Amino acid sequence: MSMASADLFEKMGFRRGEGIEERWFTKLSTLFESKSWDTLLRGARYIKAELSGVASDALLKTSFMGLDLLLSIKPPQVDLYYIDRLEKPRHYAQYLWIVVNCFERGCLATSDPPPPSTELISIARFGGADTMRGYERVFASQLLSVMPNARPEEMQKVTELVGGRMVEHLDALWAYEIEPLASVRVRFAYWPSDGELPPYASVLYGAETLLTRIPLEDLKALTFLIISRLGAAYHMIKTRG
Repeated sequence: MSMASADLFEKMGFRRGEGIEERWFTKLSTLFESKSWDTLLRGARYIKAELSGVASDALLKTSFMGLDLLLSIKPPQVDLYYIDRLEKPRHYAQYLWIVVNCFERGCLATSDPPPPSTELISIARFGGADTMRGYERVFASQLLSVMPNARPEEMQKVTELVGGRMVEHLDALWAYEIEPLASVRVRFAYWPSDGELPPYASVLYGAETLLTRIPLEDLKALTFLIISRLGAAYHMIKTRG
């Protein structure tokens, strides 16, 4: 990458990503060397990204919950820049591989991402049901531990900080929904303790998520990352007072 571009990105507040496994860059570089521009644009739609330039000198920009990723692609060279408003040291690296895999799925897909479904499903629908039911509990307990007793007005502030939206969900005190990748929609709902029962949380996915063919490992990693960023945003709001 030319020093001029690097300097420009850094002037815009971007930092250079470091310690990224080379294979993610190789995967991107190979797609840009072998696919048509229309195909690459479809890949970009799958990750809700802006793609500009030409295949031999492209910029791919995508955002996720207060994290901006900027990929400069001049095959075989790929450089990553990021801004993280929540200041979580390695989140950009954790999100990158989820994004690259999704971009590749978009490039290989024969159509655009599926439209939203009215149905919500549990993670058990994505793989071995028995194993996955355990994950539902893990997600819920993780959410309850990073944002204990979060109130609706605090969640509204979290939403203002990291995007997503508040939604109605049964009789939950609050529910939050986010679609970080095209048609990959995650909903978290929270019920406070009523004196007898402890607080309870549920994590569900829009049924269209199943049609995007996102691998289970990617969906699990993405869900944990969303919870971690919700927790960081909640902590920020609590500290501000």
